Amino acid sequence: MNKRRKVLEIMAKHPSWGVRLVAEEAKCSPSYAHLVRQQVKKAEYHAAKADIAAESTATATSVSVQPTGVSAEVKRSYVETNDLPPAPVEVVTRSKILSTAKSYITRDRQADHGDAEDNFSRIAGYWSLHTGVTLTATDVAVMMALLKVARIKQNPQHVDNWVDGAGYFACGGEIANQ
Repeated sequence: MNKRRKVLEIMAKHPSWGVRLVAEEAKCSPSYAHLVRQQVKKAEYHAAKADIAAESTATATSVSVQPTGVSAEVKRSYVETNDLPPAPVEVVTRSKILSTAKSYITRDRQADHGDAEDNFSRIAGYWSLHTGVTLTATDVAVMMALLKVARIKQNPQHVDNWVDGAGYFACGGEIANQ
């Protein structure tokens, strides 16, 4: 079995794994696993775009629907690049926000960025050098959550900011209480 096929099979079997776990299991470099993942996503994107194009040419009438819960910047990017529109917004519940945040910070984040405390401490070191103020890993969690709060102020319907904010608060709470 070739290396690419092995990586693809592992990604199919474990879709929530980050590239490092996939690479370890496939016995390849993380950069190779990342490249394969990007190629798969690009192929899925082109297939979806082709489906949309086929559907729009098959019908005589078309209806333009503005995406909801999307920032003006994303809308502008969509128009300028003729990219796929954002997926329709599903019903958002507090449970859904928290479970999504949990999956981000316990699976992909750990595999892609390493331990949260180590990562946030590294960021605190860089930010401390830049600002001249000593910052901690907990400060990083709070400031990243505040970044999400600022984005929520601009567009409260954009669910990703709520999910990410919950994730940053969870990481910060864990770091502060270790």
